[in-house]
Amino acid sequence: MAVTASRLGSAPITLDWSHLLVRTGGDSQAFQEAWIKLKSRFHAQDVGFYQSPIDPEISQVEAAVDLAEQLIKKGVFKDCLFLGIGGSALGPISLLSALKEKCKTGIRFHFIENPDPLEWKSTLSDLRPESTLVCSVTKSGTTFETMAQTLLALEWLGRERWKTHLVAITDPKQGDLRLFAQQEGIPSLSIAPSLGGRFSVFSPVGIFPAALAGLDVQSFLNGAKQVRDYIEKTPVEKNPLFIIGDVLIQQYSKRSVHVCMPYSTRLRSIGAWFVQLWGESLGKDGKGFTPIAAVGATDQHSILQLLRDGKDDKVTCFLGVDDVQDPVHLPASPVMPDRKSYPAFKILENCSLHDLLNIEYRATSLVLTKQGRPHLSIRLDQLDERSIGALYYAFCVLTAFTGTLWGMNPFDQPGVEEAKVYIRQSLNDDKSEVVEESIAVQRLRGDRSNQNWES
Repeated sequence: MAVTASRLGSAPITLDWSHLLVRTGGDSQAFQEAWIKLKSRFHAQDVGFYQSPIDPEISQVEAAVDLAEQLIKKGVFKDCLFLGIGGSALGPISLLSALKEKCKTGIRFHFIENPDPLEWKSTLSDLRPESTLVCSVTKSGTTFETMAQTLLALEWLGRERWKTHLVAITDPKQGDLRLFAQQEGIPSLSIAPSLGGRFSVFSPVGIFPAALAGLDVQSFLNGAKQVRDYIEKTPVEKNPLFIIGDVLIQQYSKRSVHVCMPYSTRLRSIGAWFVQLWGESLGKDGKGFTPIAAVGATDQHSILQLLRDGKDDKVTCFLGVDDVQDPVHLPASPVMPDRKSYPAFKILENCSLHDLLNIEYRATSLVLTKQGRPHLSIRLDQLDERSIGALYYAFCVLTAFTGTLWGMNPFDQPGVEEAKVYIRQSLNDDKSEVVEESIAVQRLRGDRSNQNWES
């Protein structure tokens, strides 16, 4: 009988793919070829995430933790304004959201991803520059959305605070943000060139805000390392992550929509992080899965009907947590003067909110199973740094292997880069149009005081 559930060695994470419908042990030769190709990229340092849990040069863990500790000791900062977009924001957002109860320093984080003027003004209206640390994150050092926000933040802080209230996280050598930080003496951290944005949570992009929040960064990396250790020791044809990737490819022609549905509000943002990782890595060469983020039990009341009886083009990935520190036990049903019994209260006796959430998950899983709709589950032992590190790393490896097995490069994003070129062109063109329009207006007015305008 084929194995369809497995714990990833000593890592606090368990996978169950018994309801994916397609049974496969994997094509051993195809798996070997894909894994050899992928590992060659790891060893050539073309792709860095795989080594990040064991290579401090990639993770920059010491520099990130040291800087965070220095800033905490100052006792000045009550807030951190975090500027980034895509992988430069989704990793730290989902990490801090998942471990909210474990954040110890009391620093409040405010993430601004979108260059939306209303959001910008609203966020800054609640902050004070003297007690706010601004963290600007862009791997390239030229991301227009983040650079625009950084310009505004510099003006808001005032020049006298640049060197004490701003941190830059960017490429170690290239880009405008790196050059600016060097010239102005602004504290900075480096993102290894081998780390793509959506794989950068194991770099200062994720590690610095985690340390600034007081999380156990070493435990976070250890969770990732334990998954890596399992992968290194497990034959490729028996690796659950590789098998799942293969099964999803096999079902692609019929089921190309993938729903990430954690049964934990704290893991909601992991769904958004997964959407970028899965969509941007595998959406190319005329192929790709369409990722959707949901959350249980909330979305049982929105998309469960669609998952059960809609078009059979979806695979659902459930995320869950086995143990929580306080499950919140429900009180006994109230005794009413007329001794009436309220069944809804009575049936919930001796239950907890955590129990109810897991019962909801099992019910949804059963609904899909009986309807022949494929799904898998990933269970974490508990919500802590080690488990979350293991989860991120498992998803990264799953993505990298699936793309490689599918015959594509899962680490580039040509569509995104093309859009950046058009944005740059448009910004330059718009400036030219503004200048030309101003010249025309001056000429029409006959304002001879601006004869040197064109020069």
